[in-house]
Parts: sequence; C-alpha cells; structure tokens
Amino acid sequence: MRKLLILALCFPFFMACNPGKSEDKTLELQQKLAVLDKEMGGANVTNTQKASEFIKISETLAALLEKINPDQYVDLLLKAAGLAKTIDNPQKSIELYQKVVNGLPNHKKAPTALFMIGFVYENDLNDLVKAKQTYEQFLQQYPNDPDFADDAKTSLTMLGKTPEEIIREFEQKQQEQ
Repeated sequence: MRKLLILALCFPFFMACNPGKSEDKTLELQQKLAVLDKEMGGANVTNTQKASEFIKISETLAALLEKINPDQYVDLLLKAAGLAKTIDNPQKSIELYQKVVNGLPNHKKAPTALFMIGFVYENDLNDLVKAKQTYEQFLQQYPNDPDFADDAKTSLTMLGKTPEEIIREFEQKQQEQ
C-alpha cells in the first residue's frame, strides 16, 4: 500500500518532466483532424460520422491547448461547435460554445460564442425563452460588441415573429418615413 501511495504521489512529477509527450499527442491529434476534415467533406459535410469524430477529437485537443494556447483552444471549439450545428446536433453545439463563454469570457471571440448560443436556441431548438435570455445576457456582457450587439438587439425584437409579421412591420416603418 505504501508503494502505491509513493507511486501515486510521484506520477504527476514524472508526467511534468516529460512535456514532449504532450506535444506529441497534440501533433498527433492535429494530424487526425486534418485527415478527418478531408474525409468528412470539409465545410460541405458529406460524412456525419467523420464529422462527429472530428468534434470528439477537437474536444480532446482543446483540453490540451486550453492553458498553453487559448486562441487555438477557442478557434478549435468554435469550429467544432459550428460543425455540430451543421450536422444537426444543436445540444452539442451549445455545449461547445458554452465552454468558450465559461472558460474564457474575456477572449475576443467569447461574444461570438455567446451570440451563437442564442442563435442555436432560437433557430435550431425553437426555445425562444432561452434564446431571449441568452441575447439579453449578451447585451449585458457585450453591449458595444461591433459584430453582434446590433444583431442581438434585432433578434430580440424579431423573436417569435413569423416572416409575414416581420415584413408587415418593415413595410409599416417604410410608410412612416
């Protein structure tokens, strides 16, 4: 029992002394992602099984990169989240976007992730309550975001309206001008 305890205490030390192993794993995963990207059809996903595998490997790689390369971590999660949305897995998409929002709320791409959560709730899950909450949260956290603040405001005003209602409102505003 004592030997096991000593081994357990020394294990993290030995792992820390071998950073090459982590770098090798990172490189291996990046190579797998490059192959999978081609196999799934790139942006025009033709193989959802390969896309799902891409998402899983992206999560594993992101976990390795989170502390050492936050920008690559965020880019990887955003790509995987977008891919999950593309293959009709909106819950996974939200989960991945949420990792960015919760893990790095001050990252320059965190507003994108938060806005996309609202967008997925609204357009893929038709959960207008959560979409509204998310857009409001977005405007509280990032009221001056140059990319999505106006979109979040517009989404809130259009939330739950049919295309006909939106057209009617637009025409009415045009007449008032």
